[in-house]
Amino acid sequence: MVHVRGNARVPRGAQPGPVEVGAEVAAGVAADEPSLASQLPALRARLIRRARYALHDDGLAEDLVQDTLMAVVEQHASRRGESSLLTWATAILKHKVADWYRSPARRRVVYVNADDENGEHAIDALYTAEGAYVEPIPAWQQPDNRTEQRQMMSVLERCVSCLPRQTGRVFMMREWLGFETTEICQRLGVSAGNCRTILHRARMALRECMQRNWIDTRARA
Repeated sequence: MVHVRGNARVPRGAQPGPVEVGAEVAAGVAADEPSLASQLPALRARLIRRARYALHDDGLAEDLVQDTLMAVVEQHASRRGESSLLTWATAILKHKVADWYRSPARRRVVYVNADDENGEHAIDALYTAEGAYVEPIPAWQQPDNRTEQRQMMSVLERCVSCLPRQTGRVFMMREWLGFETTEICQRLGVSAGNCRTILHRARMALRECMQRNWIDTRARA
């Protein structure tokens, strides 16, 4: 893992110091905004959570988040400010995660057993030609207020983190990064039927996990 220190990287294994921001970047921050340096630790924590559940690999998540933070520091002075720092940084992270998945040197292989292949036809009936799930979203997945939305997202992140690594990656490629099913198949070397099988199992596991944990969370509220 590397750590942001201005525009420099700290080698793996080295003890990182506090995040430092160059004078040029600091000068680009509006006077009524908190300094960028003071926001980086909390921003990093939020990005790490997103990266971990998108990649299912802690070390890789750390690396891509550090690359993202370096881009944030380098580009902050020219940012338009039309969106929040978190929204902007998350968009940068999504591009870096997508680039990692698309890199030819990082081809991912997903193994599907015979039972999965035998169940493809039954599972195909549950999806549209574009790979979207045909059943309506249960009402409990659509909280009305922001507090419940934040609680729901926290539960969802925990549920996604419990998926097997490759299953979680396929799910996040489709649902978070917006990859088309055909591109997922190409990148991971699986058939369209196998991809639908993996997505179906991921969605069923998440539905069960959310029903159990989200209902419990609301009951305790």
